[in-house]
Amino acid sequence: MDGKKNTQQKIDGVLDAASHIESVNISPFFKDKVLHRLDSLAQPGEHNFVLSWFTPKYQVAVLLLLAILNIGAIYSYRISNQQEQMTAFAEAFGFSNTENESILN
Repeated sequence: MDGKKNTQQKIDGVLDAASHIESVNISPFFKDKVLHRLDSLAQPGEHNFVLSWFTPKYQVAVLLLLAILNIGAIYSYRISNQQEQMTAFAEAFGFSNTENESILN
């Protein structure tokens, strides 16, 4: 039961502390100085322009180029894989001429 009383006293103390807060008056010079420093940090001239040329139109062009390259690679892989499978099938069932063209026969 003492814990509940202690907790309630702590809550009341925190709420009372908020009512004792007073406003602080600062000089306008300090405010202007701080705002000027913040503004100078946010100047666009100080940013790193390593990828500033990589605008959205170049991004779309690179994306399309990569998509075309990927489609071409997949098409080439399928064609070569299909030819290899046909050759393997022909050799497995004896339809291939590679065995008949041997020098030892």
